Amino acid sequence: MNFDIVTIIIGVIIVGGFGIFSIYTKVVDLSGLIAGLIVGLIIWIFGGWSWFLIILLFHLLAAVMTKFKFKKKEVSGLAQEKGGARGWPNVTANGLVAALFSLSSGIYYLLFSVKLDILFFGFIGAVAAMTADTIATELGLLSKTQPRLITTFKKVIPGTSGGVTILGELAALLGSSIIGLFGWVLAIFNPVFNLISGNLIVSYSIVFGAIAGGLLGCLVDSIIGATVQGLYNCSKCDKITEKKVHGCGTITDQIQGIALIDNNVVNLLGSISGSFFSILIYLLFQILITGG
Repeated sequence: MNFDIVTIIIGVIIVGGFGIFSIYTKVVDLSGLIAGLIVGLIIWIFGGWSWFLIILLFHLLAAVMTKFKFKKKEVSGLAQEKGGARGWPNVTANGLVAALFSLSSGIYYLLFSVKLDILFFGFIGAVAAMTADTIATELGLLSKTQPRLITTFKKVIPGTSGGVTILGELAALLGSSIIGLFGWVLAIFNPVFNLISGNLIVSYSIVFGAIAGGLLGCLVDSIIGATVQGLYNCSKCDKITEKKVHGCGTITDQIQGIALIDNNVVNLLGSISGSFFSILIYLLFQILITGG
């Protein structure tokens, strides 16, 4: 946690710089920029620059994957709206849980002068889940095989909430592994991290925690998307959508799920799930190391 004015100023410059670059490259819109600045600064100040690098890696991977073969996704009607620029609801849903774990870690350190490993596992689990879901979605849309609904395994059209592909699942594994390995490297070589047991095995659990959080958080995301997320039908285009107002401007009719549970809520719940499973891995490793 860094409360000195110099570190905060450096954080504002760095986070602001990436924010400006993001809006210039149309990764976020203005509202997404503001939300991203808030999330980024909270993580920088309360988690430290190491934690910020992890969330930054997610941001870069998400940006690259969103723009990857964007024209092809756009032609098929599967691309992100506004040229892939994400607004504040999406940025907040993806970054809120990670920011809260960073905030909790910083406050705990301020009160007791020690960092809790379990809070870092909650943080990296949330980031891994966001990364896994984003990469799985963006690459899964390009799969040559038709997706299947996670709950029934019936074939569905690309872009259907809860639809999964082998390519997408492999992408989720890749994304969560990248986050886990990056976090492991930082934990080994950066004294900012405090591994409670002092055992190298605990550092390995970061990789397993991130992978578990990423894959299982992504799985929860898909299940919620397939069961309770609100889905709508556009009578004009005869297409299923997650939007209450279709891209053509037509007000849609709800045909499934709960109206309040949209894609952003699903992402938030997936992120929370990622934290839970990552923390669970940490606790299991602690039991193995201490012998119960």
